Amino acid sequence: MMMRLILLVFLCGGASAASHWYRYFYTWVSGVSEFPEFVSLGYLDDKELNYYASGMKEVVSRHKVMDAAADPDFYRRNTQISRGEEAVGKANIQTLRDRTNQSGGIHTFQLMYGCELREDGTTGGFIQYDWDGRDFVNFDKDRMVWVTPVSWGEITKNKLDKDTAGNQQDKGYLEGMCIDWLNKYLKYGQEQLRPVKPSVTLTPVRDNKDLSCIATGFYPQAVPIEVNRDGVRIGDSESTGIRPNHDGSYQIHKRMEFDPHSQAKYSCEVEHSGLGQKLVVFYEPKSSSIVPIVIGIVVALLVIIAVIAGVVWYRKKAGSKADYKPAKSSDRGESSSNSSANA
Repeated sequence: MMMRLILLVFLCGGASAASHWYRYFYTWVSGVSEFPEFVSLGYLDDKELNYYASGMKEVVSRHKVMDAAADPDFYRRNTQISRGEEAVGKANIQTLRDRTNQSGGIHTFQLMYGCELREDGTTGGFIQYDWDGRDFVNFDKDRMVWVTPVSWGEITKNKLDKDTAGNQQDKGYLEGMCIDWLNKYLKYGQEQLRPVKPSVTLTPVRDNKDLSCIATGFYPQAVPIEVNRDGVRIGDSESTGIRPNHDGSYQIHKRMEFDPHSQAKYSCEVEHSGLGQKLVVFYEPKSSSIVPIVIGIVVALLVIIAVIAGVVWYRKKAGSKADYKPAKSSDRGESSSNSSANA
């Protein structure tokens, strides 16, 4: 779970709507028995392609794009690479413990590398090492040098800068083989990576104290979203940031304060690759008219009056029948009985 959270933060900020990435994440952990000592993950954009952890027999596929694109020898070859990296990383943990004067406790060492293919056809690439969640050293492939933001990274930086053959190999991988694999995966993953437009609503929350613009169900994750009052952007709005949905799509909420009695026009603007153009959703307050309520009351009263009138009429009719007394048989004459007899 810890590894997944680290990757989620990295992936949610790693790509624009018009670019694609092929990336690998290696993580070594020490001092935690509940986690594998080493984990390797391959990603196409935000789709996990393959996985390997300490003790596993072989790298395993995590996505059908991987199954379609990988050659028969891919898993054997990458299993060997992962096992080799596992041994190197364990040695690096001990080196960095000594260098940072940390003899025990929980520590993480990470290697992240990959390449980017932009919409205009240009490419990019990176190699980055982290120690306990902090930048350690990273590769500037254009200048062919390593950069470190910490003093205890200088030794490693200087060592890597001197390895010109290794640096040339890294640059060649980022600009060549990595891009080739990225294009191959994109070819097989067109359906899974197609843009899906967001569903957008603007609704009151917190007892009508705030308006929340909710965009959900979109893919890929890059989605600029702004909230406005009378066409002017509100700068102090709060955002949840982009969060994953269970189906692989994403959602984001952006909230602003508002006065439900104000005449101002509130709107939410969303741009996404799944939309043909910018989407603007306006807040439409529910009607406060009491006409429907009045009509309902009048109808109810008419029904009650009709029921009462019916009851009164029925009782009067029943009372008139109770006052009627039929004539005695001796007073009715014999014509009727005689006619029947003669017939």
